[in-house]
Amino acid sequence: MREKGRMPHKAEKEPIRHLYKQYNALNSLLDTTDGGGVGVGVGVNMLMDEQLLHGHNADVRCLALSRSNGHVASGSKRGSIIIHSTSSNKVEYRADNVFANGVYGLCYLPNGSLVACGYDDEDDSNGILKVFSPSLELVQTLEGHDGEVGCVTISPSGSHLASGGGDGKLIIWSEPGEGGEWARVQVLEDHTDVIFAVFFSPDGKQLATGSWDTSINLYSFNEGNAILAHTLEGHTHYVYSLSFSPDCKLLCSGSGDTSIKFWNPADGSLVKSIDQAHTSIVYSVSYSPNGRILVSAGYDYTMKIWDAETFELKHTFEQEFITVQLTVTADSNFIVSANTDHTVRITPCREYHLTGLTPILNLILHIVYKWEFVSFLDPNENTSILEEVMKNLGELVHNVGYNVASEILSFLSPAHLPVQITPTRWTRDPERLIKFMRAQLEGLQKEKGEKEAAMEAVNDMQRVEIEELRQRNAELELDEDSEEEDSEVE
Repeated sequence: MREKGRMPHKAEKEPIRHLYKQYNALNSLLDTTDGGGVGVGVGVNMLMDEQLLHGHNADVRCLALSRSNGHVASGSKRGSIIIHSTSSNKVEYRADNVFANGVYGLCYLPNGSLVACGYDDEDDSNGILKVFSPSLELVQTLEGHDGEVGCVTISPSGSHLASGGGDGKLIIWSEPGEGGEWARVQVLEDHTDVIFAVFFSPDGKQLATGSWDTSINLYSFNEGNAILAHTLEGHTHYVYSLSFSPDCKLLCSGSGDTSIKFWNPADGSLVKSIDQAHTSIVYSVSYSPNGRILVSAGYDYTMKIWDAETFELKHTFEQEFITVQLTVTADSNFIVSANTDHTVRITPCREYHLTGLTPILNLILHIVYKWEFVSFLDPNENTSILEEVMKNLGELVHNVGYNVASEILSFLSPAHLPVQITPTRWTRDPERLIKFMRAQLEGLQKEKGEKEAAMEAVNDMQRVEIEELRQRNAELELDEDSEEEDSEVE
């Protein structure tokens, strides 16, 4: 009887039929595509691994991860804050009506406390920040902005807060000491419109702000004192989001002009612009802590993964909702997003490779996670090669089954690929299966060599026979000529 959920295949009757043929076909394609500039672009969308955190009854506008990544706090359009455990996905704490007109920003403090920003009055005149204990008990209210407070962030040391508001002000807040309350220490008014993004560099030496006046201000920061160093101009619409690279050498910005731009914080110069990175507003950008990828989200119902070094698009998540804010966990393995479908989502974040190996990786994922959980990018000029690859891979799975096919592919794929190749769910002793497959391949190669040697021997015998026939035929022709000459003489 066939295992539940497993594709039927000929391996049940003929375990290694066509094995060598497909192994060679894949090797040939791999040699053709990998590193040769073909670049078959295939993306993988592992939706089956995605976790959904529920509890809100309105659009989720913002989120923050605790420093241990054990909790995620999220704020909604209706003014609620919910703290979920990332291990159980359950709601641990909840506070409703925190702000009458919605929660706009959140950040965790080193001690597990939470800072939230928003506004309460219908006329936008009362913008405040609120400090909560880890269990969402109100500890302090910070007043200083003359309008809604749209964003807040904490310095890496945890000693200072920075907030930006509808009044165009950047306010620096400092905690006097252990157990002390936060106090306003500096107010800067270098923007002419709403500040919607504020972000500290990982080393704490720089602070960046993005505004609806389309500019980015970059400040040097030292012990609570921010000094304007550069004004970055280049966007033609609101700046919604900012993110420093982990090494602090690049500042990334997302804008309503649909572009993502990369700046050099040292001199304020523009390094790279990805124009039309999305087809609408770029709401959020975030570097992974390992610095390898950048993730972006837009009003075009997509979330995208970019190579942080080459700036190339690696994958697009097509969604039925809008992601308003996102961040990447400390281990760089997951994207955590706030969404308009009232959810917080935790999505696996893998490094996607646009090379000839990608179709190989995709079939491994087909094998491991079934077809419906894998999606491909739109066809391009390399579709014919992709079709050939998938044809061979499909035949491989059909002819030799999941276990055998995955082990064959493990021989073709380098160890650095971001997915565990050997599907241990199908065998408790993968090493034994690998040895078995190697023995089978060696046996097939030996058998093929013996057949080729035997065929060569047969060919040699046939060549001798043919040569003997030719000589015999020549002798017969010579005898006939001699008889004709004797006949003429008579």
